[in-house]
Amino acid sequence: MDTAEINEALAQVYSLPHGRLRVERLEMLAAAAKSGTDRQLEGRVLLELASSYTYAGERDLAPVAYGRLLRIYDEFPAELGVLTHSVHWYLKWMTWGLIDNPAVPPTTVYRWFDELENRYRQRGYSLRPVLALRAELARKLGDAEHGAQLHEQALAAPRDGMSDCDACESNEWGAGRAALGDDAGALAHWQPVIEGDRVCAEEPHRVLAQALLPLLRTGRVAEARGAHLTGYPLVRHNDSLRPSVALHIEFCALTGNEGRGLEILAEHVGWLTDPGADAGARLAFITGVCVLLRRLDTLGLGYVPIADGTVNSLLAELDTEIAGLCARYDIRNGNAAVSTEVTARLARQPLLERLPLGLRNRLPGTSVAGCGGEDPGAGGAVSSARGAGSGVALTVSTATGSGIAPATGSAVATGGSRTVVPSSGEWAEDVTSEADRRSEAQRLGELGAARLADAPEQAEARLREALTIGSGVLPAEHLARVSSQLVIAIAGQPDRELDLADAAVRAAARWEGLSEPDLLHHTVIAARAFHRARRHGEAVALFEEALAANGVPYPPAELAAVRAQFGESLNALHRYDAAARQFALGAQLVEHDPERRALHARLAMSAASALDYSDHDAAAVAAYQRAAELFGELGDVVSRARCVRSAAWLQLWGSAAGPGRPWFAAMQALIAELAELDGRSPSTEITEELARARRELGEMMDAEDRDWVAGE
Repeated sequence: MDTAEINEALAQVYSLPHGRLRVERLEMLAAAAKSGTDRQLEGRVLLELASSYTYAGERDLAPVAYGRLLRIYDEFPAELGVLTHSVHWYLKWMTWGLIDNPAVPPTTVYRWFDELENRYRQRGYSLRPVLALRAELARKLGDAEHGAQLHEQALAAPRDGMSDCDACESNEWGAGRAALGDDAGALAHWQPVIEGDRVCAEEPHRVLAQALLPLLRTGRVAEARGAHLTGYPLVRHNDSLRPSVALHIEFCALTGNEGRGLEILAEHVGWLTDPGADAGARLAFITGVCVLLRRLDTLGLGYVPIADGTVNSLLAELDTEIAGLCARYDIRNGNAAVSTEVTARLARQPLLERLPLGLRNRLPGTSVAGCGGEDPGAGGAVSSARGAGSGVALTVSTATGSGIAPATGSAVATGGSRTVVPSSGEWAEDVTSEADRRSEAQRLGELGAARLADAPEQAEARLREALTIGSGVLPAEHLARVSSQLVIAIAGQPDRELDLADAAVRAAARWEGLSEPDLLHHTVIAARAFHRARRHGEAVALFEEALAANGVPYPPAELAAVRAQFGESLNALHRYDAAARQFALGAQLVEHDPERRALHARLAMSAASALDYSDHDAAAVAAYQRAAELFGELGDVVSRARCVRSAAWLQLWGSAAGPGRPWFAAMQALIAELAELDGRSPSTEITEELARARRELGEMMDAEDRDWVAGE
């Protein structure tokens, strides 16, 4: 291949997703560039190859590429001078990759660290990232205290262009505190990332996974659930984030969500036999998997099939591999730090009996139904719902439900607070026997139900007491009914969206396996509450869960409103293609309903905007034009004008542009229409829209002239 061909092939590689195919293409290009004469081109290929090794989970291979790159950089400083920043930036990445590589002895790792530090000193770069990496190496070698000291030095060093981004640094500082067993300190460093204030290509992906168990251990249970619902979609199927996927699997195993853990494992079963992962990522992944497998074995589910074997056979195989990997690290490090850490992780026990996630959690060969009760097929509890406003209104009839209860004597976290429920030794003196507890729980439930309409705060207190006392003694259907009533009580109070979401998730868990309509209804209530609270990651996860079943018991107009909120949350996460689909599905539900024409038009406009953001220009133009037509039928002049203008800009600049200047004709027609309305019945809105249409037409014509001149 000559230089032009290598350049062209390299440009094509940039569009490939990270993974083995991209690496193979770059390896081929590196060989071709080495035999050529353009050293800068070879440097560019080697930089991309080293970076791609990291993203593909093959950090072990990066030093070879980087060693060649540094030799070229030193021998041809003039040719590679333009790459100086990139060479030193990715040298930091490559050095980081050596920390978890058991094939590289500590002496070699230290030599590379010295190389990194010397080059940074020569260039006048801050040693902040170098010290942070040395801190991580100290931790991995079992010296967490020395690692903490190095972290303090790194924090004291100035930031510059070689420093990691704020999000990655927050991850590093938090990991240092976590290594010392300081969950609160770790979470304090991670909080800006968890809240979305600091983000980058792999954050908050990694931090949300790392924070799962610390959040649980510090009693922030609802936040842990949110970290899972928001974080797992970010790391799913990402080769470079296998350790993060494993942390989500482990979280499920330790919160009574083993079925969910199995589902995640099934989505990544190919990683179990994939030899491409580097040793550190491999050990982290299979250790998290084994936490789940051991939990399943404890539950008597060792027979459950996974891949080509069973839970027990896979556990035996992975245990052997883990022992071998730990031995490699221990031999390299000269201590048992890694094997001790892995052993402690594998020995972890559940932190909660069950944390409802709002997602199905069915284990093979088990029944979710609780004790006693009516036929699970008997009618559902839901007769009406209003979820589009600030609350919900629902009527609950006698129905069945599951008997899933929180662990007694634990801190049960709701969305905005922590409510401590009493243990079995804390009941009132006259409420000790099972019969007394059942009677008292029924009495409290009746008191709570009676105050739902006029005193929701009092109703909530009584219903929570009923659930606490009645857990384990009331029939499952009764507990489910009380849980649904608790949702009503919280919905009747302002500014309780996160508490409402928590209560609805727990109610949905009680209905699982017993009444599908009630399960789906409460999942939607939770999703809508998260949406209104702007917790869009959690909202999207629950909307997806509920609507995938195609059985939400709502009339078409209500379901259209649900899909509108789903689409808005997807937009907030920049998932515009998926948002456009939800808006379009919502529009289809009401397109023939004469009483929902305004909703139909708004959904059509929302679909057009999402298509616009996702660069589907032709489809966006058609959707804007359809929305303009609908708004015209409604007499909504302003919305119609906005749709026409948006379509015109796309016809001018977007890929939908074509011959005939359709944008010009559309804008002229709009101006004529607005001028007629302004003359017949003038209003401030119409006058402003007319002025804006004229101004934007002028801007479009100027833009067309500039493009024509540039083309000349």
